Amino acid sequence: MEISVLKDHPSMIVGSFKLKHLVDAHRRFFRGAIEFNNVSKLVKFTTRKGSIRCATEPNQQHIWRTCKNCKTQFDPKLNHPRACRFHTAHFGGETKRKFESVHTGGTMHTPDSGTVFQYWHCCGSEDPFDPGCTAAPHFSYDD
Repeated sequence: MEISVLKDHPSMIVGSFKLKHLVDAHRRFFRGAIEFNNVSKLVKFTTRKGSIRCATEPNQQHIWRTCKNCKTQFDPKLNHPRACRFHTAHFGGETKRKFESVHTGGTMHTPDSGTVFQYWHCCGSEDPFDPGCTAAPHFSYDD
């Protein structure tokens, strides 16, 4: 639907559905799901036809694996030597005080000495969302 159609439609708000429509959609979905007596029929019911998937061959069933390092799902047939990015150590923090001298004349009373500075302990990056400093192929739990 185009936005002009949504503006003219009395039961919709531009850009979002009213709560009534959302509740009705959930009710229809669960009513249809309850009719199925096994999981395979439910999966077929809830899977959209014509969804786009990346495959090496057409009409091929995927066997997805979960990577031990980056915790993402991957297709083993599409794995390559630099497919996975991860950190080899944890993301944590230290205070400046840990590295300061407690003896007379030391730097114990420097400003922000108690502030925790967080970083990846393997590479020193301060970005918690850094994709990783190590590149390698994915390794699954099944390997």
